[in-house]
Amino acid sequence: MRKRIILFTLLFAFGNGNAFCQNDSAPANDIGIQYLGHVAVRVTDLRAALHFYCDELGLPEIFRINRPSGSVLLVYLRVNNNNFVELLPGTDKPNEGPTKLSDRHLGFYVKDLQASLHALQAKGYPLPEDAFKTAAKVLGDGTVMYFIHDPDGNGIELSQMLPDSKEAKSQR
Repeated sequence: MRKRIILFTLLFAFGNGNAFCQNDSAPANDIGIQYLGHVAVRVTDLRAALHFYCDELGLPEIFRINRPSGSVLLVYLRVNNNNFVELLPGTDKPNEGPTKLSDRHLGFYVKDLQASLHALQAKGYPLPEDAFKTAAKVLGDGTVMYFIHDPDGNGIELSQMLPDSKEAKSQR
């Protein structure tokens, strides 16, 4: 709980965040990362988590995606127009693989996902043969994304927000 409060204090400390994370901002690095888009948090009780994040912290729910079984896969909450909290309900182990949701992870928005993957590969990051094909698939929220991992195995989601994505539509 304390870590969550610290996280939100940092996010709110910079106002609405728009001055620091515009969609058309130039990448600050040669991989193409533009800004931190979301922080994913695994929750054991979705109802209690929504009460805390929405009712107590005031973050509005903007969309949710369900599994084929109908259970909730993820819930997106808005911090500001460019930053979100992604709630991952359930106690099941996270899915594994390059495009599966990782438990706690950082979600970076990039301007061009394919270019970012090529830049990573040029720097020596090992990508499987199907990485570019996998990263071209439009997902349920209307984005394209690819998971990489740091040396400790922490998930790093690289996402490209497409014009018709749920995230982009929520900004209008």
